[in-house]
Amino acid sequence: MKVKLFLSVTFIVISYYSVNAQYSGVQSDGHFTESIVSNFENAMRLTGADEDAKLSNVMGSPYENDSFLIGKAANKKIDNSKPYYLRYNIYNDVIEIQDSENIIGLIKSLNIYAIISNREYHYEIYSNDNAKTDEGYFILLSKGINSNLYLRKIKKFKDKVKAKDSYHKDTPAAFVDSESFYIKKDRVLFPVSKKKKDFLLQFPEKENELKKYMKSEKINLKSQNDVVKLFKYYDSIL
Repeated sequence: MKVKLFLSVTFIVISYYSVNAQYSGVQSDGHFTESIVSNFENAMRLTGADEDAKLSNVMGSPYENDSFLIGKAANKKIDNSKPYYLRYNIYNDVIEIQDSENIIGLIKSLNIYAIISNREYHYEIYSNDNAKTDEGYFILLSKGINSNLYLRKIKKFKDKVKAKDSYHKDTPAAFVDSESFYIKKDRVLFPVSKKKKDFLLQFPEKENELKKYMKSEKINLKSQNDVVKLFKYYDSIL
């Protein structure tokens, strides 16, 4: 099976590169899909290494869920949607769509979003670690009247590390997971600190109320359920 993905011709570029990639152009479904051919499922050559690393030999997965699940693609501006089999490729930040012959990618647009297992995946503008704006997919956790809470998932590729001597084992290549919470106000998302002190400094106008609520409810900023609960309260007092 050929693997078709949207936009990124440098699909595997951080620690390794994809072989035999070529641009395939826009598909017939111009409303939701566009694609690029890439042999992601085949051998991947590590940068500076003498051997190929197959995806099956890498610990973890580039996907949120390896299986395609029934879902929908929808347009925020037009009352239309279309069912697809979807999965989220976290590593390449692409919503993949499975059709009869290929895997294609959902168009990356601020107006297009996907629904997989009742979770909404939105392409958004956000403030990155360098305080510059970027774009990427976020999972909507809580939609409020004044603010929305999102989850950003990241997978980084870590190269295989060869054992330094015969007494140790090689450390296999792996996808390393991390995630962060983001809040959306005034169209741009910004990250929310998981440290209580830094978190409260991010919301000076409601610092006292949030501090009291976090103490009374024993909020853990590393717990998704607690953070959703906290931001529902925050949205209610804005």
